[in-house]
Amino acid sequence: MEALLIYILKVNIALAVSYVLYVLMFRKDTFIKLRRYYFLSAILFSFIYPLYTVDALSSVLELNVTRQTQVNFLIGNISSKVVDNEADISSIFNWKVLLLLISLSGTIVLFVRLYREIRSLFRLKSRSVKTIINGVEILYLSEEITPFSYFKWIFINIDTYNEEELKQIIWHEQTHVNQLHSIDVMISELVRIFFWWNPIVWFMKREITISLEYLADNSVLEHGADSKKYQYHLLRLTYHKTAVEIVNNFNVSQLKQRIMMMNKSKTPYGAVIKYLVILPIVLLMVTVNSTATAGNDNRGSRIETDEPINQVPPQKDESPIYEVVEQLPSFPGGQSALMDYFKKNLKYPVIAIENGIQGRVIIQFIVEKDGSISSAKYIRGVDPSLDKEAMRIVNAMPKWVPGKQKGESVRCFITIPIEFRIPKKETKVQTANDSII
Repeated sequence: MEALLIYILKVNIALAVSYVLYVLMFRKDTFIKLRRYYFLSAILFSFIYPLYTVDALSSVLELNVTRQTQVNFLIGNISSKVVDNEADISSIFNWKVLLLLISLSGTIVLFVRLYREIRSLFRLKSRSVKTIINGVEILYLSEEITPFSYFKWIFINIDTYNEEELKQIIWHEQTHVNQLHSIDVMISELVRIFFWWNPIVWFMKREITISLEYLADNSVLEHGADSKKYQYHLLRLTYHKTAVEIVNNFNVSQLKQRIMMMNKSKTPYGAVIKYLVILPIVLLMVTVNSTATAGNDNRGSRIETDEPINQVPPQKDESPIYEVVEQLPSFPGGQSALMDYFKKNLKYPVIAIENGIQGRVIIQFIVEKDGSISSAKYIRGVDPSLDKEAMRIVNAMPKWVPGKQKGESVRCFITIPIEFRIPKKETKVQTANDSII
């Protein structure tokens, strides 16, 4: 789940960076064809780059958070039995699950709306009459609806327009069909559905839609239509209702922007060089992702200790496991040695530091008759990254001094609470004197 949340976060950061870059540098130019490819490439890059890392770039940035951040861990009293009457809110209420459920709920609602819109389109098609005008297949509608297209379908109420207006509309909608603009609309709609909680994707969809209208308007003018008459024609359709959102409408709400674009002086071709700014930004994002991923992987690598670590799991022992014994198992050298072991080998996960994740992980394991560690599990977890690190360091511990019952070594449960803390100021590792209750 944590990996999914990080992936979603990275995707939305890339989408936000792409949109801000567009607003700051590309929005005012007239490179409308290039603009379409920019949006499609930005969306594709946003979904792909978090999945891949470049090893050669992983050492470019020094993003070693653990070198810059002093971290705390506290070891509570070692016990042979867990007595936990404290209400663990984090185990009952997982905010990550809640966020995913809220996000999924909104996504389902928007998917239902998309389904209804597509269904309404098929209903319109079933009520339409196919006809050919100027060699183009048209779906004639009797309703007074703004002309629109969806993939290869072009819907027009032919009776509403004169010959010149009809010709302009067909040119406009045929451009949408020929250039497959409905693909752009559907991609932006799906992005909005999955990330509806991010306002950037709503702004991006609006800009994608208006950019497609720029392309269709430009095609109409290139076919010889009079610019002023065409603009008046658009104004006359302002109050006509729209069929659904997912189609390419002949007239959309951003009419003022379309008219301004038609009247704008062409941007000099030399200005296209500014699009090269995309390259260093892409390189920076890939580098940051590669470095952060490499750093996190390094934190999760297996530790090595001065003491030998059992490479072969102990053979299965059917003898009883004690919770209460006359002499508890002990770490070689006692509590201070255990603290030194943790101080030397525990690595606070980078991802946990970056997200301010801290809390108490309680690990239970069995100290076998020969002192080896087996069957480690966490009784209470905090976060996958912290849980994994706690399990890792416990499983890597050297052999303990086994517990004794009537003078004989016995198998015994042991519980260790490990408290992960990120102090505001530099502090030293210390031992918690309180019990785990």
